[in-house]
Amino acid sequence: MSVQESAPPADDPIQLADRMFDLFCTPPAVSDEARAGMSRMQARLDRAEAFRVPFEGGDLQAYRFTGRGRGTVVLVHGWSGQAAVMSAFVDPLLEQGFDVIVFDLPAHGRSDGDRLHVPLGVRALHALHAVTGPWYGLVGHSFGGAVITSALSGLVDGLPRLSASRLALVAAPNSMPRIFDIFSRRHHLSPAADRHLKSHVRRLTGHEVDAFIGADILRRDPVPTLVLHAPDDKEVDYLSAEEFATAGPHVTVHALPGLGHRRILYARDTLRAVADFMGT
Repeated sequence: MSVQESAPPADDPIQLADRMFDLFCTPPAVSDEARAGMSRMQARLDRAEAFRVPFEGGDLQAYRFTGRGRGTVVLVHGWSGQAAVMSAFVDPLLEQGFDVIVFDLPAHGRSDGDRLHVPLGVRALHALHAVTGPWYGLVGHSFGGAVITSALSGLVDGLPRLSASRLALVAAPNSMPRIFDIFSRRHHLSPAADRHLKSHVRRLTGHEVDAFIGADILRRDPVPTLVLHAPDDKEVDYLSAEEFATAGPHVTVHALPGLGHRRILYARDTLRAVADFMGT
């Protein structure tokens, strides 16, 4: 769907912003190549206990790997991903004695739905926590990292803040306002349309978009956090990692050059760093 095909007249910024927000929340179609790759990774989940979690008129698909009962670590995939893309983290965490849960966010993988945004991801995380919590650690890639920090903020829909003893954020964005700004520039939105686009965050959460800055959230809630990011990441700028570091000494940044935005998920250095950090 292109802006030209779907946009109302340029003098109607409210309708345009509403249409653009719908586009913003619609996951892209998965290519045949990506689908084949995910299908191969899905086989890694065959030895897990698969279960469904009721969520807003449908279900979330989740998988549980049982370790030695040291605590539960939950893996949260990114935009256009699914549980299978996080599966490389499972064995290193099991070796540390943790139980591991991985799930498909709404409108992704085998979960129901056709839309996703950060507040909806937070509600999904709460639904999973209600049946599998408490949790020791959370690991999030990209959009999944934004869901995690937002869930810890207590700013979404009046939901209580989730808690964890350790966080690992992999190629995660720090600033929700910057994400909206990039989207607005890409689609040439007027200032009026941009303002209305961002007003959807207030409608969904009760707070302005400027409240959703990961470093500010971690500054208020100093959970030990490991940030892993490639300086060559072309989807989420390394600036986010540098900003997370300003939250305080409880945040450790580990730069992983050459791994981009997705290869970082499967690199041995990433997997070992996360497992060691969780096991500390």
